[in-house]
Amino acid sequence: MAEARQLRDYVPVQAPDATTSAVPAIDVADLTGGVTDHTVWSCAGNLTAVRSIRARVREFLSRTGHSEGALDDAELSVSELATNALLHSRSGQSGGVMTLFIRSDEGRLRVAVADQGERAPEETADGHTREDGDDFGRGKFIVESCATRSGDYWTDATHVAWFEIDDEAASAETRPS
Repeated sequence: MAEARQLRDYVPVQAPDATTSAVPAIDVADLTGGVTDHTVWSCAGNLTAVRSIRARVREFLSRTGHSEGALDDAELSVSELATNALLHSRSGQSGGVMTLFIRSDEGRLRVAVADQGERAPEETADGHTREDGDDFGRGKFIVESCATRSGDYWTDATHVAWFEIDDEAASAETRPS
């Protein structure tokens, strides 16, 4: 409950105007090589985005045969990435957009969240940025604890945070023979 109040302090509830919102740019070639199945989905950067992204990840990875443990880790990790995008990027402001990328290879899953880049410190409720260590930074630790590999990178107008989970327990029923 306190987290929801904290998000309300940072993030406007208004949905963006689809005619003026730009989807974050990302090089999807990095996310699709050798893929058995993948999806790309953009959503408004508002309070319902984190729940929607979590549900999309769980549904997609369930359908592609990943284990419950991998689903739980992916769901928690993507919640952290999406929340960080809302709190620390222009995606969490009025008109903001986040883009979710998911891929599933045999025994591995990869999830990335692209946001619209840094907010200026004066545009945040308290002047904090991603690099501040005060009350922030626990999300990165959570993602690193759940994932096999994780990282992030920036382009001119986009920040992309990603993680991979090796899932040796993925359902053999859905793997190609």
